[in-house]
Order: sequence, then structure tokens, then C-alpha cells
Amino acid sequence: MQVDNDRILVIDDDRQIWKAYQEVLAPEPLSSDSPLARIKALIEDNSVKAAVEEKRFTVSFASQGQEGYGLVLEANKRQAPFAVIFLDIRMPPGWDGVETAANIRRIDPLVEIVIVTAFSDRSRADIARVLGTPSKFLFIRKPFDAEELKQLALSLTEKWNIGCREARQRNALSRSEARFRSLVETTSDWVWEADREGTLIYCSPVSERLFGFSPEELLGKNMFAALRAEEKDSLDYEQIFTNSAKAEVCFQAIEHRCLHKDGGIVVIESSGRPVLGEDGQVTGFRGIDRDITARIQGEKEKKVLEEQIRHTQKLEALGTLAGGVAHDMNNILTPIMGYCELAHLSIGPDHPLQSSLDVIDKSARRAANLIRQILAFSRKQVMETRVINLNTVINDFAKMLMRLIREDVELQFELCDDVCVIEADIGQMEQILLNLVVNARDAVSSNGKIIIRTGLTEINYPINDIDHIPFGGSYIVLSVIDNGQGIDQETLKMIFDPFFTTKEKGKGTGMGLATVHGIVRQHNGHIRVETLQGQGSSFHIYIPKTTQFHLDTEPQKTAEEIAGGEETLLLVEDDPAVREMIQTSLTELGYKVIAAANGNEGLALFKENIKAVDLVLTDIVMPGMGGPAMAALIKEIHPELPVVFMTGYASDQEFHTQPHQNGVTILQKPFQPRELARQLRLALDR
Repeated sequence: MQVDNDRILVIDDDRQIWKAYQEVLAPEPLSSDSPLARIKALIEDNSVKAAVEEKRFTVSFASQGQEGYGLVLEANKRQAPFAVIFLDIRMPPGWDGVETAANIRRIDPLVEIVIVTAFSDRSRADIARVLGTPSKFLFIRKPFDAEELKQLALSLTEKWNIGCREARQRNALSRSEARFRSLVETTSDWVWEADREGTLIYCSPVSERLFGFSPEELLGKNMFAALRAEEKDSLDYEQIFTNSAKAEVCFQAIEHRCLHKDGGIVVIESSGRPVLGEDGQVTGFRGIDRDITARIQGEKEKKVLEEQIRHTQKLEALGTLAGGVAHDMNNILTPIMGYCELAHLSIGPDHPLQSSLDVIDKSARRAANLIRQILAFSRKQVMETRVINLNTVINDFAKMLMRLIREDVELQFELCDDVCVIEADIGQMEQILLNLVVNARDAVSSNGKIIIRTGLTEINYPINDIDHIPFGGSYIVLSVIDNGQGIDQETLKMIFDPFFTTKEKGKGTGMGLATVHGIVRQHNGHIRVETLQGQGSSFHIYIPKTTQFHLDTEPQKTAEEIAGGEETLLLVEDDPAVREMIQTSLTELGYKVIAAANGNEGLALFKENIKAVDLVLTDIVMPGMGGPAMAALIKEIHPELPVVFMTGYASDQEFHTQPHQNGVTILQKPFQPRELARQLRLALDR
């Protein structure tokens, strides 16, 4: 076997001995045409010549121990150490062979040392005691045999090289093990090894983070029993191992549940493979487990979010449809209610048609109320917001609420002492109270109790509302609490859907809570519901607390006769029936009316009658140019001119362009001539 290192150091004070070493270990090659070479060629067997070709070592010499020590030190620095040192035991003056060997051993513990001596006054035991490593030195006596010396050099250099190769392999294995351990211990996945029965024989430190158990707590335990969440989870996972062992195949990305030390559930994605013994039989398993609890939770939350988006899209579609229907229905109801009132005024109170007109008027009002609920649900109802005290609104509305409930139901008011100031539409706040109290009344049995409560709250950390929307900040809370039958979870998901009702057919439209939801959303508020079956329900309405402290007073409505006037009004309305009814009503009240069917026509008529027009009465939504766009152009010409908008339904973009500018009034369809006349008189006299 060829060696890697053939460097030999001879330390001897006799230079004649150097020549002997040189001739044996590093002889000069013979010239092929020399007489000696020709004689050797005649007597040697050429067939084995290549196999026994002479080995030449790289030999260095030193005459004293200190000199040899220096050569060893220098060779090691060059990373070209000596494999073998032949060391004479007696080298006066200076270090003797034993002392030299001891010093060299300290700087090169791997070098092979041969003690060469003719005689010595130090025994082998004494020398071994000084050097400390008997396996790393030999003795040879002078005079030595040349073949013995060469064989000794061959053996010892080979021994040194074998030792170095083994050391390199051990170091490489150690580094590989360190890399593997570092990888296993730093990965976020749990690496494990178990025997055929599932008893853990290796467990990476990740187990403590993943399951709360340290590796020491798990080693020697059956992994199916130690980490099982439920009996079924353990049996299913164990069956996967059994099937893998039978088929001798891997299993990958198997999802199962494990129990954390603190009692929680950890969802694991496990992959592994069977380990085969020398006989080819399965002796155990190795695998890696990944924590997918967060991913599973994220998928659940994503599913909920997708459901919310679908629900929102459904409501938006219903809202758009409802808005369109409301617009047309209000245009239909406006002339019905208008002509009904005009007919009331034109005939005597004892006329036989009065009762029929009352039925028409009552039916139209019911239809108008349903349309308002639809608009509230779709968040397209016109709002007249002002700074109000919610407690005052509740107190003023209390008598109406008392009439709604049965005699066997107790209605209590627990209003906070603080002023609950919000920016809201009073009518819509009353609508919320009305719908929630009616809903609570229908939920309670005899001797039931309903509590209306107000309060101020500061939400420092976001909480979720009924639509899973997080919110926080300063809110006024209106709560309606009942001790009724409660709401089950499946029903709770749908109670704010339009036209969903648990009442018998004909007992309700299902728009009550949907209307509440729309009004609250239109006021930038939130709803939370607390309920338990058999223990009642609590509806909490959160309306943002306003920073304004000046309370607005509501315009007083008078019961005076319909007031008319002699001013000139520009009427712009695309619906012919509505336009004709309004024109007839206003003409009878003494006004001069210039009528137009759309915004473009209205703008043209205004320019023709700039000095004559005293007020503009216009619908908001019209084909071509809408009311707001026309009013904006008119305001550029006549900034102080009063404008009254009529709307059966106004989309957000169209409605919010002008409603709060000076000299602008919003009139919600359907309306009667009396309300129209009152609003016009207020706008003209302002």
C-alpha cells in the first residue's frame, strides 16, 4: 500500500551513521548502463522487479536533540510533519535521546519514535515511564540489519499514515454529526426515531416547544400514548405505522392531533419511513413532524372571511335591488298619498268617501313604512343627523314603547347619569328602539322583562361586532335586554338578514333587525349580541360618541293650516305622476310653478327665468343630469337661492354631494302636500 507521508528524521551525533541510514532508506538510483546495474539485471527476476522496486524515503538529519527538536517544530509549522524519528539514546553534550523524545512528544504526539542504542544505562521501563506512550516508540540496537531497518521504516510510516487517515475520518464523521445535530436542533420541525412498537429512542429538542415535553420526558415512552389527544387519534396514527411497516413504504404529510402538556391541542403534519435491520425486517421508524396548528386556524379564519364576503356581497346586491325598488315605489306612493290628502281637503268631513280615503291613506302609509325599512337596511335612507342626547330621545319615546308591549311584560329603563351625546338621526334612533323592543317582546313569555340601558364605554383593545369587524374607541352603548328564550347559534347567524323571520307566516316581514343593522351601519356603529338558549338575549348598539357638546334642537312641527305663497318655484321631477301632483298642489296653494322633466331642462328654464325663480324643488335621481349636478350649476349663478331636494332613494355618491350645504333641504318621498308646503315655507322664510 502506498503511503502518504515518507518523511523520516534521524537524530544521531555520529555522521558515519548518517551515511548508513542514507544508503538503506534513500539509496542513490543506479545508472542503467553501469556495470553494477547490468550484473543486477542478470541475477534478478524481471517478472517481480516492479513489485519489489526499492522504496526511497525522504530523510533529514540532526546531530543533537535540540537541533532535531527544532526540525520537528519547523516541519509541523509547514504542515509537513515527520512520520518516523530514529533517535540515538546517547548524544553528549545536551539532551540525551530520552529527553529529546519526551520534548518532541509534547509538540507532536503522533510521530513514531525508534530508540537506537548500542547500550544504555536507562531501562526500557524507565524510558516508557518518561515518554508515557509505549505504543508510539520502539527499540533497535546497533549495529542494525539493513533489511530490518528498511522494513521497520516501511511499517512505521504506514502505521502513521493509517492513523492519520483514521483521524481524518473520525474528524469528518464528527463534523458531519455536528452538522446533522445542528440542523435537527435548529429546525422548527420535530425529528424523532422510534422502535417498531412506537417507543421513542431519539427525540429532537423541538419537542419542548411543540408539545411542552422535553426530550428526556419523552424518551423511552410510547409516542402514540404519550402524545395522543383522544383514543381515536392514537389508534388512527398507530394504524399508519402498521400499514407503513407492512408495505415497507414511507408515509407523508399525515395530519393528526396531539396533546400539548398544558392540555391544548396541537395539529401535526407527520412524515416518516420504516427502518430496516440487517435481516431486511422493519426494526423501527424515523420521521419528522411539523406543527400546522396556525395553518389550520388560518384556513378556518379564511373560510369564515370568505363566507362573510359572500354574505356582504349578497346584502349589497339586495341593497342595490331594494334601493331601486324603493325609488320606484316611493314615486308611486307620492301621488297616491298626495291626491288622497287633496281629496280629503276638497270634500266635507261627512262625505261617504272619507272612510275609503282613510283606508287608501292608511295602506299607503304602511307601504311607505316598509319602504323606509328597506332603505334603512340598504343604508340608503336619507339621514337628518344632529347632535342629540340619546337619553332624552329614549325618555321622549318611552310612552310609545310602553304601548307596544303586553300588560304581562315589564319594561325597565336604566339610563346612565352622564349625557349620552351622539350625532344621529332622531327618527332612526327611535326606529332602532322600536324594532329591538318589539323583537324582545316577541321573545319573552308571560311575566317577561325587558330592560333598556344606556352607558358610556371606552374600548382600549379592539373587539369584534356581529359581522366580525374589529372596533375600538369611545362609544355610547344602547342595550336592549330580555329574559326570553334566547337564540340558538344557527339562527343567530341569520337574524340580521332581510326577510328572515322565526315568526309564523303573516306575523312579520323579517325586516326589523335588518333595519336596525342598516341604521347602525349608516351611523358608523356596531352591534354585539349576547344570548344563551333559555336565558334571554342582550342586543348592544355601539354609536360613536361625538366630540361636540352643543345639542341641536329639533324643528317644531305645528298643526297649523297648510301655508301657501305667491313665490315662483322651479319644479324638476322626471316622474310625470309625481310632477303633476306636486304642480297641482302648489298651484292651489298660490305658488307659480315652472315644471321641468329633467336636470338639463330645469337648468335651461332657470336661465330663462333667473330673476323670477325664488326656490328650486328637484328630485335627486333623474336620467341625464341629476338634481345635485343641476343644483350645483344653479348655485354658481345664484349662491343664495334655496334648494329643496326630493328623494325616494339616493345613492351615496349622488346624495352626499350637497345635502349639508347652506340653503339645502332634503325631503323624503313619499310625502303629503301638507309636509311639502311646510318644508317649502321654511326654506323660503329662512
